[in-house]
Amino acid sequence: MLHHSSFSSISKCYNYSSYILGLLSVFLLLTFTGCTETIDIDTDNSKPVIVIYGTITDEFTYQEIHISSSTGYFDNKTNPKISGAKVSITSGNNVYTLTEVSDTPGLYRTTTKMAGIPGNTYKLKVEVDYNSDGVNEEYTSSAYMESKVSLDSINIKRQLISQYNYFSVNLYAQDSPDEDYYMCRYQINDSIYNKISRYIVFDDTSINGQYIDGLPIEYFPDVKDKSKFSDDDIKNMTFMADNDSVKFELCHITKGYYRFLQQCQFEKDGEDPFFGGPLSNIETNISNGGVGYFAAFAISEARDVAPKQD
Repeated sequence: MLHHSSFSSISKCYNYSSYILGLLSVFLLLTFTGCTETIDIDTDNSKPVIVIYGTITDEFTYQEIHISSSTGYFDNKTNPKISGAKVSITSGNNVYTLTEVSDTPGLYRTTTKMAGIPGNTYKLKVEVDYNSDGVNEEYTSSAYMESKVSLDSINIKRQLISQYNYFSVNLYAQDSPDEDYYMCRYQINDSIYNKISRYIVFDDTSINGQYIDGLPIEYFPDVKDKSKFSDDDIKNMTFMADNDSVKFELCHITKGYYRFLQQCQFEKDGEDPFFGGPLSNIETNISNGGVGYFAAFAISEARDVAPKQD
C-alpha cells in the first residue's frame, strides 16, 4: 500500500532516487486482467513489432496517434516510423479520421479539432501492411475516458532535503470515493516535459475520497545546485529556478494506462512518445500482436510561480 507521505517520492525515484531520501522500491506489478495483455519479448534477438501509441483528451485540439516499428532491444536507434496507415477513432456514431502529418512520418492527426467526453469509450482502428505481404493487418484498441477531476490549485514551496534545495509542488484537489489513478504532466516556462519518463503517476490508496490538501506531488532541484549532481543524473532531472512559471496538469486515467506508464518508467527511460526498443513484459491494449497503448483522459490544470529564496 502507498501511504500519504510516500506520494512525494513516487516520481523522484524515477529521476534522481540516489539523492532524495533513499525511498521507494515499491510499486509492485500486480496481475492485471481485462482487455490488456502482457507482451513477453525475447530481448536478445527479438522480431520487430508494430508500436502504436496515442491519447484522446477532453481538450479541443487535434488528437494524435504515433505508429512506428520496434527495433532490437539493444539497438540504440529511434523507432522506424510507419507511413501509409489508415487510422480512425470511433465513439458511438462519431467517426474521426486521422491523416499522416506530411512532414512527420508516423504521426497521424485528426483532420479536425475534437474533444473527448468523460464517460465515453473511444475505439481506435489502424490498418496497415506492416509485414509487407500485400494485405493490410488490422490493429484495434479501446479507451475509456474517466470523469474529470478538478485541480483547484498548486502551491510551490522551497524545501531543504539534506544538502539539496528543492521546489516542492503541492497539489489541492478533491478525490472521489472510487478507486482512482492519476497522471501529472508539467510545463516550466516555455519547456513542455511531455515524455513518459517525466510523467508523475500515483493512485489514491491513502487519500481515497478525501480532499487532497497540499499533497507534495513532485520535488524539483534548484538549478543553483546543479553542480552538486553527476552528469548522468542531470540527464534525467528537471531543474527549477526562482520566478519560474509552472503549469501542472492533473489527468484522471484508467488503471490499465497507469500500469502501462508505471512499467515503462521502471523498464526504461520512457522515450518520447514511447520507447526505442521493444520492452519485455510491458502490458498493452493494442490487438493483433502490436505493442503500445491507446488511452483517453480528462485534464485539469493549475499554475503557480516558483518562490525566491529568502
